[in-house]
Formats: sequence, structure tokens, C-alpha cells
Amino acid sequence: LGEAGEEKESDLRHGLAPMDAMCGETLVQFAFGRNDNIIYISAMTHHVAFLAFDGFQLLDVTGPASAYGIANDILGLAAYRVSIIATEAPLVRSRCGLGLAADPPQAHPVSTVDSFFVVGGEADGLSAASRNVGMRQWAKAAAQSSKRYGSVCSGSVCLAAWHMIGKRRFASHWAAVSEIKKRWPDLNLDPDSIFVEDGPLWTSAGITTGIDMTLAIIEHDHGAKTAQKVAQRMVLSLRRPGTQSQFSPLLAAQSTQNSRYADLIGWIALHLDRHLGVEQLAARVGETVRSFHRNFTRATGQTPSRYVTAQRLDLARALIMDAHPLKIVAAKSGFGDVAQLSAAFQRHFGMSAGAYRVVHGQRQAGVQADESSQSIDVPWG
Repeated sequence: LGEAGEEKESDLRHGLAPMDAMCGETLVQFAFGRNDNIIYISAMTHHVAFLAFDGFQLLDVTGPASAYGIANDILGLAAYRVSIIATEAPLVRSRCGLGLAADPPQAHPVSTVDSFFVVGGEADGLSAASRNVGMRQWAKAAAQSSKRYGSVCSGSVCLAAWHMIGKRRFASHWAAVSEIKKRWPDLNLDPDSIFVEDGPLWTSAGITTGIDMTLAIIEHDHGAKTAQKVAQRMVLSLRRPGTQSQFSPLLAAQSTQNSRYADLIGWIALHLDRHLGVEQLAARVGETVRSFHRNFTRATGQTPSRYVTAQRLDLARALIMDAHPLKIVAAKSGFGDVAQLSAAFQRHFGMSAGAYRVVHGQRQAGVQADESSQSIDVPWG
């Protein structure tokens, strides 16, 4: 810890970066200088860097950074330190016009960075970043020594341009999929998943999915219970598995030209534990069964039955990822019992619900053990 304190003294003299302060490092106190400033560090702090550029998508940085900061609060230690790297330093402007304090690449030797992620943004800024020699050289060097690296949103375009993906599977924002397939047809792009982990390479589909990926990283580093608490603090209704499609059937149905069923679709999402037959749904909107079936299918592109089933499956997968017992998953998602739940999973995913848990879910025993441990009470910020 003494050596870590010495390394941090120079940082203190120049002032902590705003993102570092936001992420609240809170384990060990060191006093330096006549002003008796205090800096909080941990010998196990994991340094996460976001590579940004003018025109970047703000939430690609602030969403994951907030999750890391909340993890620090919950753990009661400086598990993560967040930095922003940009050649436009000391200020890099987001697509919406807000700017964030940033450091030039040379301010963070690659040996001091444990993880880094290239963020997405507007086309012109992304194109310029992909041609930025300094950023490319830093990223390629950092990938050799970091624990993990990757991208958020369309930042995968830079990774592809810098030849940093290889044969690994990766995700990207749906709007970037066609360009990636055209320019790099041999890459193993997963156009559907919201985030993908393939060895050290972690990539997310777009914007809010960067938070989903960060929760998975926090779980990998500090366990499912910590990740669940972070999700609760961020008021996330569900933790989404990486295998969930980035094309939301709920949003798609609500945003069709014919939005006559927008209220019904929202109501369905809140009542998936109920019996939702076509008769009940038709009665709720005051239509005959035949007219409702025809109109709903025309408006959403799916029959009422298929739409409800898709929503039930999305909820079931999220509950499995949060380690709920299959009996509770079946009840909350409206499948009735585990047998019907597993049959639905077999039809749609080619495996039973139990097998899906083994492949994609949490280890229930570990979560139950974590539940029995003493909880950490932290103030809300």
C-alpha cells in the first residue's frame, strides 16, 4: 500500500480527475502536503479507461462509470478507478454538447490500465477516431497487458479498423452492423446480442447495453450479489443477459405507425404473471376477438400469442440470470410451472430452462450463500 500511496501523490498534486472523484475511492486514507488533502486508494483498485473522441455518445461513458462508482460504494472500497482518454484532452465533447475532463493517452502508461473500452458516437467522430494513430497505438499496446478490453456501442468500429478483434465474437450497435459486415465481412459479428464476452474481449451493442455489460463485469469481479445491488441502486427493473436481443419486441410494438395498442402493450409487460389469452386482451381494448387478432397482428407484426410468449421468455431469461429458482421464474413469467417453462425454452432456444441456467445463468448455491452473509448498508447518493 505504501508504494501505491507514492504513485498517487503526483496525482493528488495535480488534482483528481472529476470521474475519479465521482467514483468515490474509499478504502485507505493518505495525507499529503500542507493542505492535508486526503486521497483514497486500494491496493486492488482496477483501473478502467474509456477511449473517447469529440462526438462520442455520453451515456457510453457515464452509464458504465456510474455503475463502477456505485460498486465502490457498495463494496466500501476503491474497487474501480475510472479515467477518460482522448487526444482532445483536457476536454472532450460528447454528441449532445456536454464535455468531460479527459487525459491524453500518454498520461496513462498502458501498464497502469487494467481494462479499457472504446466508446461509440457520431459517424464523423468515430471515423476520425478510427484513423487516429496515437489512439490506435495506445489501444493495441494496452490490449497486450490489460485484463480485458473492448467497446461500447459503435466503438467496435475502431476495434475492427485497428485489427484488434481477430476471430473473436463481438457485438455492436445495430446501426453499425451493416457497415461492419461490408468493411470486414470475415469478422465474427453477433448482430443480435446486447453484449458479448469472448476471452478478454468484452463488447456491447449500444448505449444502455454498456450498463448491462458493466454489471456482468462487476459480477465477474465481485460476485452476483454485488452486481444485483448495483442494479438496484441504478433502479434497473431487470438485469438483462448478454444473449437478449437488442431488438426489443416491446419497444418495436409500441413504436409502430399504428400505436393504438401502446397502452395495452405496457399493461402486458406489467402483468406477465397472469393468464393473457386473446379473449382477455381483446376485452381490455373493447374489440371482438377476431378484430383484435387481425388488428394487433397488423400493428405489431406478431400475433397476440406470439407477442406475449416473446415477452414471457425475455422476462424468464432475465430472472434466470438473476438466479431465481425455476419455480419462481415460471410463476413470475406466466408459464405456470417448470415443465411448461422448460418446454418453451426447448422450443425457442433448443435447451431446457435448467440447461439455460447452466450455460448462461448464475450459480444458485453461490448466490444463496451470498444472501446469508451480512448485507452492506450504504447511503443513497
